[in-house]
Amino acid sequence: MATRADVAKLAGVSASTVSYALTGERSIKPETRERILKAVAELNYVPHFAAGALAGKKANALALLFAGRELSISPVALEYVTGAIKAARDRGYHLILWPSDETALLDIQRFSQSGFLGGVLLMEIELDDERVAILEKNEIPLTMIGRTENPGVTPFVDRDFAEVARNSFTYLHELGHEKIALLTHHRSHESSTLSVDERFRREMFLAARTQGIALTEITSENSAASGRQAFIQLREQNSDVTALISLPDLSTIGFLSAAKEFRLNIPKDFSVLAVNTPDSQLGMAWPPLTTIKVPASEMGGAAADILIDKLEEKPEQRTQQLWGGELAIRGTTSIAPRLDS
Repeated sequence: MATRADVAKLAGVSASTVSYALTGERSIKPETRERILKAVAELNYVPHFAAGALAGKKANALALLFAGRELSISPVALEYVTGAIKAARDRGYHLILWPSDETALLDIQRFSQSGFLGGVLLMEIELDDERVAILEKNEIPLTMIGRTENPGVTPFVDRDFAEVARNSFTYLHELGHEKIALLTHHRSHESSTLSVDERFRREMFLAARTQGIALTEITSENSAASGRQAFIQLREQNSDVTALISLPDLSTIGFLSAAKEFRLNIPKDFSVLAVNTPDSQLGMAWPPLTTIKVPASEMGGAAADILIDKLEEKPEQRTQQLWGGELAIRGTTSIAPRLDS
């Protein structure tokens, strides 16, 4: 295994200069830093920051590990991330975004053992997520944004899907909607099931049965173009549906745009309620979108606080948190069309 002295020799600098370059404790000339980083990569060197911890310093870096299957990160996912980053920064920690692939967990393990990483936040949780088992086996502190099918005592923050579903159908049922569509994520990776998708789906169908509502499911990739196709599919196959509850945030915007394109009056002729669209996207929709607010930034911050409290050995309070979200009635919902006559 390469040492700091090996890196220093290859880069033509002193061992202390290598330390300064990697920790940022002193200013280093850009060309010198570039040589050092090149030597680090060439030698596959993992800095051992545990020595600093023994001197009274804490590992002040956290990794936010997400599955990274999508080509881009959705706006709602970005709000979770920015909330976690802010909370970590406010408490003196750095948060590193770490896409998950075949080597990511091994890298996480190595950097944790080196004393560089204090713990891990996990996003895009699957119902059966092997990452959780691996991290816990290696005694790496973690908090989930989302949760597995059986989380046990593993810390998490997650949506209260049952509450969101009840509130959604109660509201639409009071408006007279009896035939409703549910727009969910369509993913090409059939071998895995994201917890957020499946839990929302289960609770939505349960709440619909309780309210005596006929629920139709349509799927969409999370993009505006796919949301447009979902609109066309729904109107061709289920023209008697009078309202939509939508989960994919970008697809919701595409659905509304398609309604305008095909001259369907929202909300007079059709209602749309979004349950996973952040307030930051409301300006992209017209009419103004009725939502069950998703407190993504707050949830991301809470996840970071739970993890940091554990690292700092502070008294644990509510290490498993469920967040609902308030109904915000705007311009995309109204009385069901049949009640207008």
